[in-house]
Amino acid sequence: MRKSQILDTVRRHAESLGTMKVSKAFPYALVMVTLLLLLFTVPGEKGLIRSYQLRQELQDLQVHNVALKKKNQTLAQEALMLRENLAYIEHVIVQEMNLVKPGDIIVVFKKGKK
Repeated sequence: MRKSQILDTVRRHAESLGTMKVSKAFPYALVMVTLLLLLFTVPGEKGLIRSYQLRQELQDLQVHNVALKKKNQTLAQEALMLRENLAYIEHVIVQEMNLVKPGDIIVVFKKGKK
């Protein structure tokens, strides 16, 4: 090989080494970008942690909503019976207000001494 060919080969290798320096810096840049993304996406009001907390809260509220719907349905059914069913009204009066119907016999038990 001639001297000029050797110099050209060395220059090409030197240029490729310069590009290698850039490629060696690439993983560090990638790590830095990843860390910055994590820094801005994990904490904060719109971050991943808050998003997880909001999903949990939504799930809890949905369960509570189902329970309230069942209770509402039960109360609506009871309200309908109180409006339309005289026997149920009488039952409620006797049970909840401790009233008696005419002709009922009241039995009172006294607590005995031991």
